[in-house]
Amino acid sequence: MNDTDRIFRLFAEADPAPESVVSTIERPAADVFLLDLERTPMLTREPKIQPAEPFASRTSRLRGPAVAVASFAAAAIVGAAVVGIAAWLSSGDGETAATQPTLPPVTTQATTTTVAPTPVPALVTVPDFAGMTLAEARALAATLGLELEALPPAVGEAVVVAQDPAPGARVDEGTMLAVDARVAPTCTPTVPAAPGPNQAEIFLLFECDGDGLYPATGIPLHRLVPKGGGEAIDRVEWTLRSLLSGLSPEEKAAGFTSFFGFTTTGDTLNSVTLTDGHVVADFDETIYVNNASTSTGGLFFNAELRANLFQHPEVDSVEFRVNGDCEAWSAFFQSDGCWIITRADWEQQLAEWDELRSQ
Repeated sequence: MNDTDRIFRLFAEADPAPESVVSTIERPAADVFLLDLERTPMLTREPKIQPAEPFASRTSRLRGPAVAVASFAAAAIVGAAVVGIAAWLSSGDGETAATQPTLPPVTTQATTTTVAPTPVPALVTVPDFAGMTLAEARALAATLGLELEALPPAVGEAVVVAQDPAPGARVDEGTMLAVDARVAPTCTPTVPAAPGPNQAEIFLLFECDGDGLYPATGIPLHRLVPKGGGEAIDRVEWTLRSLLSGLSPEEKAAGFTSFFGFTTTGDTLNSVTLTDGHVVADFDETIYVNNASTSTGGLFFNAELRANLFQHPEVDSVEFRVNGDCEAWSAFFQSDGCWIITRADWEQQLAEWDELRSQ
């Protein structure tokens, strides 16, 4: 078997014709096959579309050899490409990884940063400042590394009555502590001045250093008022007007307290009458003092008025009104009706408060 016969057999085995196709020609000679390949024109422009032949008319003569030639051509191209790449890599123009210049190794130097530890403040036990003067409390706090602030602000002679944080608490050094310091009440009345030719002396009763729970009779403070006719009604009227004017700065510094003198004046009293021992005192709207309408505030507010009126022996009962309306007075204290308080009622009330205070 010659070379041409071998090639033809390889073509037939690689791409056999379908069984349904009947061969119409004998196996061509090799020279005829090669001559047909040489006569095949190259496509240099758009080919004319030829009508497709029926499938049954295709012969194995044209099918198998064409595919084989294309396969061999593709294999030859791939092989040439591989050989070319290998030749380029092995030539001097293309350097391999082995001949690539190597970079010097990069070295890093470790650095160490020293962070100073944050100082932790020492814990300090809060002492008990109660009973110390503000100056003494501040000196003690300074020795412990603490700071002290008086709320409200007070002078060095003021006495500490409360503090925050409480004694025994553990706080950081440098903590600001708050204390409530107040001047200790002396409750010492001012020395009365001698009355002039047209003056009379009267007394007002004010609370001082009380327990804040129950009213007391009060401590008398003197006032000089116009002498007038010397009648009882004059003394009653000036007592009320002086009471509504409030305390002097010296009396407040000594520890005396009063509901009056902040929004009220002597002119808050519209009128006052004394008839058969019964006093009717009529006020304007400025008598409505802040905090006087609360249960505790109302207790001390009414007690201050009644104590100053019942100090006069001519007074047997009292009645308060606002612009002539007695029910407007009781309504201010969330009550109703007209309140008339007798001396017996007042004395019984004082006795009950003294008993409760002693318990």
